[in-house]
Amino acid sequence: MPWARNPGYCPPEAEGKRVRVRLASGAEPPAYPGAPPGWPADGRQGCRWAILGDPSDIALYEVIQ
Repeated sequence: MPWARNPGYCPPEAEGKRVRVRLASGAEPPAYPGAPPGWPADGRQGCRWAILGDPSDIALYEVIQ
């Protein structure tokens, strides 16, 4: 799946999966050493999808697993 815009909530196609994200600041956060690639899209350690006007808001996402 190519990069898609953050709709402001966890998109259905990302639920239960991992995503790469590009933040509003333009940064792509690195993965933690030893962790699977990307971030969990939802759940306890999941992404914050809300758009608050902050540089750390997710601007774009890509489902990777």
